[in-house]
Amino acid sequence: MGNDYTIELIEFAKSLGAVLAATADLELLKSLTTLPFNLLDKYKYGFSIAVSLPQAVIDSITIKTPGEIYAHYYKTANSLLDHITFCLSEKIVTHGYSSLAIPASLSIGPDKLFSNASHKAFARSAGLGWIGKNLLLITPKFGPRVRLGTVLTDIPLKPNKPLDGFTCGNCTKCIEACPIQALKDTKFEVYPVNREEVFDAKKCHTRLEKMGKKEFIGVSVCGICIQACPIGE
Repeated sequence: MGNDYTIELIEFAKSLGAVLAATADLELLKSLTTLPFNLLDKYKYGFSIAVSLPQAVIDSITIKTPGEIYAHYYKTANSLLDHITFCLSEKIVTHGYSSLAIPASLSIGPDKLFSNASHKAFARSAGLGWIGKNLLLITPKFGPRVRLGTVLTDIPLKPNKPLDGFTCGNCTKCIEACPIQALKDTKFEVYPVNREEVFDAKKCHTRLEKMGKKEFIGVSVCGICIQACPIGE
């Protein structure tokens, strides 16, 4: 039955616009920081989905501005993810199980540098990709040109295994491209012990807010490290 539900949810997610979908076993994510801290306690699986951002849109980004087209696609992708995960959650409930859709893009906490939980962590554990040197999920097909969503659930699913052997290697293009030098070339196997050793979140947040205040942007985006990644171009 678990495999039947898994196939059903993957097909349903893709029918709504997801390009990738897979299940993560939450046993792999016991140490994941969440807000609230007990967010995962009631659930066994994280159903992870991705929608893609077109290469032409990514190509339109410049150091001076992410551009109104990218900003529009970013907001549209987040709305689409929230729609898909809402519908997935409702479908799971109709089968008699619990579910919780995590918002695609919601900054919380006093400094607004965190979300309820890392969509990247769920996606990595579901085998959709690996964590790159830009701390984004890198997928084999689309590189980092995706936005992610997650549904927590106790419906019996067949979890995927994390990818093995796919890494950024010696590539440092995202690090070199960052206009504010917020990324550091630090080696880690799966995920850094803490993001501060790889990524200056405050520097990045300051730039995102600055970009968001530009005319016709209206959302905190940058996209330079996404544009620089050669994977999935």
